[in-house]
Formats: sequence, structure tokens, C-alpha cells
Amino acid sequence: MGGAAPAPSGKGGKKQLDAQINLVPFIDLLSCCISFLIITAVWTQLARMNVTQKGPASAGTVENTEEKTVQLAVLVNKDGYSFTKSTGENTDIPLKGEDYDYAKLADVMAEAKRTYPDKNDVQIKAADTVIYQKVVHTMDIVLSAHFPDVSLGDQGGGV
Repeated sequence: MGGAAPAPSGKGGKKQLDAQINLVPFIDLLSCCISFLIITAVWTQLARMNVTQKGPASAGTVENTEEKTVQLAVLVNKDGYSFTKSTGENTDIPLKGEDYDYAKLADVMAEAKRTYPDKNDVQIKAADTVIYQKVVHTMDIVLSAHFPDVSLGDQGGGV
């Protein structure tokens, strides 16, 4: 225990093996760690965003009626937005200056909600070069347009 025991006393100059360790600093550190973990547990609930990642369906699945409905997607790339539907319609929203045109995207999403009032899901597909903050802002706009089921994907797949 490296110097924690008293000086040698006894025959042969051997130190005693039982030493008292001060546990107060350890208890202080432990209580600080527990307090920190409890406080940050609340933050994880507040900062959570409910998103899903939809991948391609497996080959063995049977087609259902949901696949026959219109699928909506917002493509985010370096040139701006592109709102696409599985029917083949495209709405391009170019950059406004050097930033994305969030107001125009909000208008397009509101129009999509008026057109498809029962639709709840939209897929956001972002290019690798897009800053994550821009993707999160896009998700906020889609959620505010009353599309609660937001899924994320890459631009590799189709709508």
C-alpha cells in the first residue's frame, strides 16, 4: 500500500499489512458521478428526436396496401431541396443566397399536407456533403408541417 502503513515496528523490520485507507475522497467522487448521471438522464429525454430509418423491403415480403400509397421524400443536397413524390412529381427548391430556402420548403410541405391530409410519413434523404445541422433544421420544418413520422436515408435509393 505504498506508504499507507505506519513505520516498521516489530521483529525483522516488517511493516504491518493492515492499513487504513481514507474513503472520503472516493465517496465524494462517487456522489458527484451519480449526481451527474441523474441530471444528464433528463437531458437525454428532452433532446430525443423520434426518427426511423427505413431500408429496402426484403424480397420475400408480400405487397400491402400501404406500398400503393404515395411516398413523399425531401432530398437535401448542396444545390438545395428537391421535394419528390412516388408519382413522379418533383418540386425543386434552390438555395436562397448561400443558405437553404426554409420558408419555401415550409410552404411546399404545408401544400403537401393539404393534398395528402392522411399522410404522416416523409423520408428525408441527405447527401454526404450536407451539414448535419441543416438536416436537423429540415426535420424540424417537416415535423412542424404535421408529418410526425420522419425517416432518414441517404440519396442512394429511390422514393
